[in-house]
Amino acid sequence: MNNFNKFSLCLSVLFLFVGLSGFAQDTRSFFSVTGGYSLPVGELAREKLNDPLAGLAGSGYFGQVNYDFRIARWLGLRASGSMNINKTNSAPIVEKANSYAQVLGESFTWQNNVSTWKLNAAMIGPALYLNMNRVQIEVHAQIGKVWAKSPSVEMTGISESGGEPVNVSLRSVSTSAYGLGGGGSLRLPLAGKLFFQISGDMIGAQAEIKNVSIRAVRGSFDLSEKISEKRFIGVVNAGAGFGIAF
Repeated sequence: MNNFNKFSLCLSVLFLFVGLSGFAQDTRSFFSVTGGYSLPVGELAREKLNDPLAGLAGSGYFGQVNYDFRIARWLGLRASGSMNINKTNSAPIVEKANSYAQVLGESFTWQNNVSTWKLNAAMIGPALYLNMNRVQIEVHAQIGKVWAKSPSVEMTGISESGGEPVNVSLRSVSTSAYGLGGGGSLRLPLAGKLFFQISGDMIGAQAEIKNVSIRAVRGSFDLSEKISEKRFIGVVNAGAGFGIAF
C-alpha cells in the first residue's frame, strides 16, 4: 500500500471517528414541563340542535410533562402525559330543560350548578428536530390512551307562575379510548442546560359515551333521556414552560 492510500485510509478512519463522536454527543435527552390555555374540539365543543351534549365543553387550562430521547441529531422519541380541566357550558342543558318544561305548559327560570370537564392523556411517538445553533424546533406525532370525564349538571327550575319547582340533572360519566396527538415546540436556551419552551398540541379520540342520563323530576312527573354513542372528543393546547437538556 503506497503512502497516498495509507493517508486516505487514515483520513477516512479519522472522519468516521469524528462523525461517530459527533453522533454520540448529539444523542441528548430533554425533560420539560408546560402549561397554558386549552380549547375543546370535536362534537362536544360544537352546539347542535336537539343534542344536549353538544357544546357542553368550554375553554380551560392544561398541564403537561414531556420526555424526549434523541436517537439522531434530527430524530427522536417523545413521551408525554397531560391533564386538561375545561369549563362546562350549561346552555345546551338549559335548552333541553326548557323542552321538558313545555310538556308541563309552564315557563321556568333556571339555577344551575355544574362541574368541569376533565381529559387526561398518555402519548408516545416519533419526534423530528431542526437545530439552529442552540435554538431547536421540534415537531411530533403520537399515539396513546385518552381518559375523559364528563361534567355533572344540577338544575332547579323556578316556575314563573308560582308552581312547584322542577329539578333537571345530568350525571357525570367516564370513558377511555385510544387516540392520536400531534404538535410542536420551540426551545430557546436560557442558561446552561435550562431552556424555555413554547408549545402547541392537539389530542383527540373517538370515545364511546355510555348511559349518559338527563332526568327531569317534578312531583309525579319523571322524564329521563339516555344517550349512548361514540363521539370525537379532543383538545387543542397552547402554552409555555421550562425544560432541561441532559
